[in-house]
Amino acid sequence: MISSLRLYVLALFGLIPCAAAASPAPHVLWSEQLNEPIYAAPRVGGEQLYVTSTQGTGPNVFALNARSGKISWRYATSGAITVPPTIGSTQVFVASDIGDTHFMRALNARTGALVWQYTRNKPPECMCSHDAHMGDGLLFAQTDGHSLYAFAPVGAMPSRRLWQFKGDGARLTAPVTAAGLVLFGSANHDLYALDARTGAVRWIAQTGYGFVAAPVVSGGLVIVGNRGGTVHAYDVATGKPAWSLATNGAINDPVTVDQGRVYVASEDRNLYALALRTGHPLWQHALADYATSAPLSYDGAVILADRAGDLLSVNGATGKTIWLAPLGGTPFSPPMLSRNDIVLKIGDHAVAAYAASTGALIWHYITKAVVTDPVVTPAGVALATSNGRVLGLQ
Repeated sequence: MISSLRLYVLALFGLIPCAAAASPAPHVLWSEQLNEPIYAAPRVGGEQLYVTSTQGTGPNVFALNARSGKISWRYATSGAITVPPTIGSTQVFVASDIGDTHFMRALNARTGALVWQYTRNKPPECMCSHDAHMGDGLLFAQTDGHSLYAFAPVGAMPSRRLWQFKGDGARLTAPVTAAGLVLFGSANHDLYALDARTGAVRWIAQTGYGFVAAPVVSGGLVIVGNRGGTVHAYDVATGKPAWSLATNGAINDPVTVDQGRVYVASEDRNLYALALRTGHPLWQHALADYATSAPLSYDGAVILADRAGDLLSVNGATGKTIWLAPLGGTPFSPPMLSRNDIVLKIGDHAVAAYAASTGALIWHYITKAVVTDPVVTPAGVALATSNGRVLGLQ
């Protein structure tokens, strides 16, 4: 019997049909060819799947029915799009640029009609390098100049942009919103809490090391790890320190909070569980290699993938191994839950699903084209490819 890893390698070099390499294959619900290169992951809003293409001419924003794959509408920005769209309650937001002119557009989620457009060219600051964030009824967009913009998506506004935060030029983490605040870290060692509506600084905490991971808010605390390897917790309203715990490696991904526990993947090749209220260490689990993303918590278990090519499930209360599944390649996307399966991208060309309870391989999809990160839809899983195909799988 040929191993799944050997099938994977042979398929990449075109030595066997992809259908053989994909066994056990997923059920393909639908397949739509857009004929434009797609590298950014799709996004889901209700029953719709939204896709952006790097194509700079012609339609490059698409809405498809997530269950049938039928195209609902197309929109052309006349500029390249390199990040996924951001989904609001009634609008879809896309950032694009043409030379030194940069755009943020809001499209009607149902029809694709342009609702509003913000243009930036003096000085040029592209909003197309980072995913935007929707929270507290506002849209927050990072720029390649390390600024943060806040936009009002709805209402009669003389200017859609409400405010701009300009730090000291250091790279910012992705923002989160809670309790009327927008919170984010910076490579200059600071954790910021700004008034979401005005951009006024409410508090700043400095840890001595830069932040790459986005903060997480839970139980009245904002929790974040830094490049120095320490997990910090602050009162979200005041910024007062609540607790901290040092690991022996950098923390590059957000923590995961569930059932009163904080799960932390450190570059010291360990997974930690801490008490949410106190930061007290509960257990520590050694990994074969660095974790590739934040842990996923599901049904009392903690699931993560590492660079050794393992998908691992451990008991959330004890840290004991439940199961370990070899992936046959390096995980390239965070594990995500689709019904009772764990789905993730493996290498540039494959996506696979594993049973969350046992780690058994459910299906394996492989193609010569580069695939995007998969996303969970109401019907199953969707992904797109570099040759312009969008698929719904189950």
